[in-house]
Amino acid sequence: MSPPMPARRPSRRSRSPLALLRDRRAVAAVEFALLLPLMLTLFIGGNEISQALAVYRKVGHTSSTLGDLVAQSPTLTAGDMTDIVAASSSVMTPYSTTTVKMVISAVKYTTASGFKVCWSASQNDTAWTAGSAPPITIPSGLVADGEEVVVTRVQYSYTSAFSTIMKDIWGAGAITLSDLSYFRPRASTTVVYDGKDCS
Repeated sequence: MSPPMPARRPSRRSRSPLALLRDRRAVAAVEFALLLPLMLTLFIGGNEISQALAVYRKVGHTSSTLGDLVAQSPTLTAGDMTDIVAASSSVMTPYSTTTVKMVISAVKYTTASGFKVCWSASQNDTAWTAGSAPPITIPSGLVADGEEVVVTRVQYSYTSAFSTIMKDIWGAGAITLSDLSYFRPRASTTVVYDGKDCS
């Protein structure tokens, strides 16, 4: 007498719909596949935001260093300004300094005519026109009538490692990070640059 044949498991097609709903095989793999794009987005986005913030801090430090060095000197030559710009640019290390835009200007305020540019110097940017109003809005109450303020503006074009993706999503690959700094002259009431002042 032959032994009884083992019972065959019902095929997947023959299983009831209720049994299919109870089937939990490969659920973890499906959930991981659904969450993977979100996790990658959070990882890449967090990394890019932290990188951009680090660059922005460098831009702010560069702007304040530039203004502080200029405000300490009552008289500056073109050579002095070149050295100050080079020293300030080094603050951006380890990021590239070839595209850093800098504008350094002495601006005088009078109640009669408001703010007026006395002199301006720049690197990788256009200097402000002497004798005209500055192209930015300087906060009111920063200086009194007849006083001078050194204004520095530093701009950096930050390009993400994923700029192609960012361009497709947001329509822009590079982000311009900018910072303004204001300093009163320390050693005198004015800063004379290359023979130019506010008189």
